[in-house]
Amino acid sequence: MTDTAAHTRLLFAPGDLRGAEAIDDVALVSALGDVESAWINAQAHAGLISSDARAEAVTGIEATTRSLLSDSTELETLAADAESGGNPVIPFLKTARSRLGPDASRALHKGLTSQDVMDSALGLLMARVARQTHARLDVIAEVLVGLSEDHASTVCLARTLTQPAMPTTFGLKIASWAAEVHEVQSLTPRIDYVQVGGAAGTRAAIREFAGTQTEALLREFHVQLRGPDAALTSIPAPWHTDRVRVLNWASHLTQCVTVGASIARDVLIGTRPEVGELSLAATGGSSAMPQKLNPTSAVLLHRNGMRAPGLMATLTSTAAEAIEERSDGAWHAEWPALSELMGLAVSSLIMLQTMVEGLSVKPDAMRKNVDAASPGIYAERLNIAFGDRLTKTQVQDIIAPGGDPVAALKAALDQADDDLESFFSPENYLGDAEDIRQTIIATINGPEPVSPGLLPFASRK
Repeated sequence: MTDTAAHTRLLFAPGDLRGAEAIDDVALVSALGDVESAWINAQAHAGLISSDARAEAVTGIEATTRSLLSDSTELETLAADAESGGNPVIPFLKTARSRLGPDASRALHKGLTSQDVMDSALGLLMARVARQTHARLDVIAEVLVGLSEDHASTVCLARTLTQPAMPTTFGLKIASWAAEVHEVQSLTPRIDYVQVGGAAGTRAAIREFAGTQTEALLREFHVQLRGPDAALTSIPAPWHTDRVRVLNWASHLTQCVTVGASIARDVLIGTRPEVGELSLAATGGSSAMPQKLNPTSAVLLHRNGMRAPGLMATLTSTAAEAIEERSDGAWHAEWPALSELMGLAVSSLIMLQTMVEGLSVKPDAMRKNVDAASPGIYAERLNIAFGDRLTKTQVQDIIAPGGDPVAALKAALDQADDDLESFFSPENYLGDAEDIRQTIIATINGPEPVSPGLLPFASRK
């Protein structure tokens, strides 16, 4: 059998393909090339190498990148060669240098270390993913706000610990989903990802060859990767073993996955035939039971939610294990965990958007379930309104299934008050549900916070 496909694990996790493009080997190789090219261009702008050397080096880097991206065999060879040095930067540089003359070869990677390139490349991917999550969270929140407005007065059951609790509105429930989505978006972290510290975080080699041009070189490198706004900010210190920022990135990614899983769990309950309150436009079939229409997008979102905690735990451990000027394994353990989390975040939000856009609400079924849970769902109201006049036994008798709660209440109070006729109407026991819903929507529709880290990638020549 001829091996014509690159080794992947996408069949083990349906849905991951939606996020693969953002963080697969192709994306990483491209990012490695972007970082190395940015360093070459920065040297040229700082007057440290000739324009000819710059052009030759960048051309060689781009040719190496194209070759790797067009041939899965070369990509797998690069992965195999990465084992000896523990990272893919070393074999990438070897391949690129094979295309360069002496001057361009010396300029390539000069003064950097593998961690500078790997951290900056991963940060570059993270910045791109963060832009995607930020934009998609905005769309999802907008869809949910619209659904909330449509169902502001749709009465449904509030359930606590899986059991009917009291009446609420589906509009408030969806607004609560939207609030979660909006909060995750508002907490999108600053992605100040450029790493440049040299072999031990001191920039000794960089200072040695760049001399008085060191600051100009570093600033231009940041501008190359982050865009022109980087020229207006101070040059960050190296963060070789300060991995809190990586943990912060991971937290955002985990939140993206978690919010999708949480909403999906509610949807999965609502789509159960015995509940019947929701349905999805996009559903999947069964290989054995052709009558089934499975809520597949919600199922996969729930699955992603169970995968994320282990990855977040790994990155918590790697941050805690960051020692000296380069960690012995903790740094390396970050890459697969962070990349998988990036993929999960992207795929989760794509599936979440698909799910909420295809969500159908069944108000009649919701009302039927409210009525079925009555009059028990009014026990709290009875205790609040008449707790000083009714015994516990009387309350239990009033809310007993199959009885006439209005008549039982009138008898217990020894009065024929017509006002009691509406006491067991769900619309009359919603409290501040609509005010709370409108407060949530107003917050979401308010001024959008600006995340300073979401800068477009800009490559200057």
